[in-house]
Amino acid sequence: MKAWLTPTRWLWLLLFALVMALQVWEASTRVSQPEFKPEQSILFDTLRHARLVEDVGNDGDSFKLAHEGGEHVFRLHFVDCPEKKSYPLVAGRLKDQAAYFGGLSVTQTVNVGLEAKAFTEKLLRERRFQLMTRWERVFDSQRYYALVLFDDHEDLAEKLVKAGFARIYTKGVRMPSGVDEFDFERHLRDLENVAKTAKVGAWGKSKRAVPKTTTK
Repeated sequence: MKAWLTPTRWLWLLLFALVMALQVWEASTRVSQPEFKPEQSILFDTLRHARLVEDVGNDGDSFKLAHEGGEHVFRLHFVDCPEKKSYPLVAGRLKDQAAYFGGLSVTQTVNVGLEAKAFTEKLLRERRFQLMTRWERVFDSQRYYALVLFDDHEDLAEKLVKAGFARIYTKGVRMPSGVDEFDFERHLRDLENVAKTAKVGAWGKSKRAVPKTTTK
């Protein structure tokens, strides 16, 4: 009677065992790998010791900064401040901004824009801050989206909303701290409700009277 485990059968058994071991290893590798999330691969570049550059284009949510010999224009995530002057190209935008704050006049809205500009520039001149950006361009412009964090751990968008100088209206982002974009926006809404109640900034301006309809 011939032996069942011939050299040929030994070879086949060995190959089968190797194939099974490779399949088990591949499956365990797939399980152990963390789920890939796109935002994990997108890091913020942090600019420290940047300084404000006086520029005609500066306003409440956009500003030019000098850093390490170069100059760049940045635009805040999450918020939009009223325009600082009125001209045909921004007429529609001013109208929307005026309506957002409860029905301001164009003149009132522009005044809020000027207040927002002064507010932002004062903070950037006098307070320590770091700017965080992923160098994402704002549409096809030369501006880049950014966050500005002060030494009190509050973001510039938060300060503008608390002061009643900005509407929550533009591109958000997952925060460097890991806070989700929509969670941070909800946080800004809470701050906005407080500002409304306190009637600060644009929320404290007298609104245009709505004409009453008469009936005959």
